Amino acid sequence: MADVTLREATDDDAAALAATYRDAYAENRRLGFPAKSGSATPEQVARWIRDHRVFVAESEGTVIGGVRLERVDGSERSAAGSQQSATDDAIVTLSRLGVRERWKGDGVGSQLLEHAERAAREAGYTTVRLTTPDEHPFLPEFYHAHGYEITGDYPLAYRDYDEVVMEKSLD
Repeated sequence: MADVTLREATDDDAAALAATYRDAYAENRRLGFPAKSGSATPEQVARWIRDHRVFVAESEGTVIGGVRLERVDGSERSAAGSQQSATDDAIVTLSRLGVRERWKGDGVGSQLLEHAERAAREAGYTTVRLTTPDEHPFLPEFYHAHGYEITGDYPLAYRDYDEVVMEKSLD
């Protein structure tokens, strides 16, 4: 595993994290799964940092990865195909998990994922939800290996591929 420091992102990280996302998501674009994160701007990332909980992985002072947690709202629940219930307040969405190409395969993604799950648990969430391309050659398997199960479909009208909803209980 790579020797990394995990911490909450600050506004000062926006440019470095945007560059990290562009690098990290280039592989998905090559595989036919382009994502918004692959063209992230520093301004967009700064907004994510202000509006959500964003964590970064650093190695020797360089941002090499990131992940975002956001509280589930009614529109996300509807899009994810689940029914709104009293327990939905305990669900958090994980997104924008990305690691620079040079550090892929060194466990940085797993460290970021586990760090975000700990933060979600400490904040009182009981479930983490995410979406990922259903035909991706390794992402669904990566999440499944970390305890996530497919709970539904997530059709994308604006892409040539669809995603699946995956969830993990933090109990």
